[in-house]
Amino acid sequence: MSTPVCALAVGAALLTPMTAGSAQAAPAPAPAAAQKSDVVAKAGFHTKKGTLKCRKRGETAWIWDSAVGASRVSWKPSGGKLVSRIWKHDPSGASTRTIPTWRKSVKWKVTSSWGNPNNLNKVYGYCSSQGWRVGKASDKLKQKKSGTKTCSAGKTVYISSAGIGNIKHRFKSTSGGALRTHNFGGSQQVLVTDRATPTEMRSVKWRVEAWSIKNTLPDAQTGRVKLSCISKY
Repeated sequence: MSTPVCALAVGAALLTPMTAGSAQAAPAPAPAAAQKSDVVAKAGFHTKKGTLKCRKRGETAWIWDSAVGASRVSWKPSGGKLVSRIWKHDPSGASTRTIPTWRKSVKWKVTSSWGNPNNLNKVYGYCSSQGWRVGKASDKLKQKKSGTKTCSAGKTVYISSAGIGNIKHRFKSTSGGALRTHNFGGSQQVLVTDRATPTEMRSVKWRVEAWSIKNTLPDAQTGRVKLSCISKY
């Protein structure tokens, strides 16, 4: 049974297609009303929603979420259950999350959930096999950590790490199946910062890799790696 997008309103997530601006000559001074509107637009926005269908083999729906403080990201696959969770950002400035749904088709929504009601800067949905979106490509594998993690009934595995470089989270079910990859690329810069991946699986074999970034960061480290069990959505 499908649920309309409006059903995601409770703590939903925000996604918007990314568009590239084009250079143009400086316009004539705008009226006072127009200038005020521009200021409001630059302050951010509160919520966005949409529908995403991925058709290429191996690709699933991802959510790009750039915000300040925190935001709630929600999605619902056709015939499936609503997924909704708070994603924390840097409280002192904007940071980016690339959030995997591991689903081919979803209705999604992102909503500001911290402090300023318009703390969202950029949100959109996209299809990808690994989630990597921006930044320079990884160069060489410098460090890795691996293991297995099993959660109790009703819980799923959540991978987080705080390394330096281009970090990749890879995992697959302990019972077999396809290997999934969350490649953070340049989406969260090259400094020590938290990278988070919900697996939506109860038991996984996992590996966290730190890759160097050519001509930018010759060394890379996995840093702290933490495997947690979180409640099912």
